[in-house]
Amino acid sequence: MHSKLDLHKHVSCEDIILQLDQCHSEGILHRYLGNCNKLKNLMNDCLQAEFDVNRKKHFENAKEKRKKLEKAWEGMDE
Repeated sequence: MHSKLDLHKHVSCEDIILQLDQCHSEGILHRYLGNCNKLKNLMNDCLQAEFDVNRKKHFENAKEKRKKLEKAWEGMDE
């Protein structure tokens, strides 16, 4: 089970998170019988997709920083 997710951090998954919270608030028996599992799987997929997008963006930023650093090092050698 996920900890409480902040909606401002996961904007693309906001609708699914709210639906899952609503499902969980309907009662403990409802949750334990697996009636919320489909929403939980959708939320997991959405969070994973969001993570993949962020990972790719951070990788590209790191590549750019590395290029700048290597360029600065080349200037030091000369």
